Amino acid sequence: MNDPRILPATLTAQSFLAITADEDRQLQMAHVQQQTIADQSLEHPLIDQCLFEGTTFINDNFYRAELTDVIFKNCTLVNCQLEAASLYRVQLQNCKLVGTTFDHAVFRDVVVTDCDLSLANLNEVKFTSVKIIASRLVEVNCLDSVMIKTQLTRCDLNQADFSGTGLKALDLSTCDFDELRLTANDLRGCHLNTEQAAYFAQQLLGVQLA
Repeated sequence: MNDPRILPATLTAQSFLAITADEDRQLQMAHVQQQTIADQSLEHPLIDQCLFEGTTFINDNFYRAELTDVIFKNCTLVNCQLEAASLYRVQLQNCKLVGTTFDHAVFRDVVVTDCDLSLANLNEVKFTSVKIIASRLVEVNCLDSVMIKTQLTRCDLNQADFSGTGLKALDLSTCDFDELRLTANDLRGCHLNTEQAAYFAQQLLGVQLA
């Protein structure tokens, strides 16, 4: 996994809305701090080598956004649309992404830590070298996605839907859930703890354990 290629000391304080005045819709080498961006619509914005801290995005639509070498710390992205986005070498730390949509996106070398993605949509997403750690994915929709070299560690997956997403080689043993939606075929090759294995044996196979 590759970390973001970013040196915070080289960044300049900028307003995120400067991107709206740029002909190429590009924001580069920016430190965006304690700003609120609401109800903005930008197609194919290019965000490169940027650090966002304490910044709030609400009801924004950034279709086909390209984020490369970007870090989000203590940020909020609620009910935003990032459909068909590309995230390369991106880190999200202690962020709130409730109800945000990433359908048809590409995640590569992405680390998500201590974040809340409840009710997010991650359908038909390609995950490659992705780590999601100590985060809430309650009622997440992650249908028909592809997971390659992906890790879910100490996450709350309750009522998440992974139907059509192969979980082969994925280790869910440290994750928590009372209910998880998927098929027996989706589960093939997945690593589970004893309690989880018993749950799926009953739910998917009708096996009653003594």
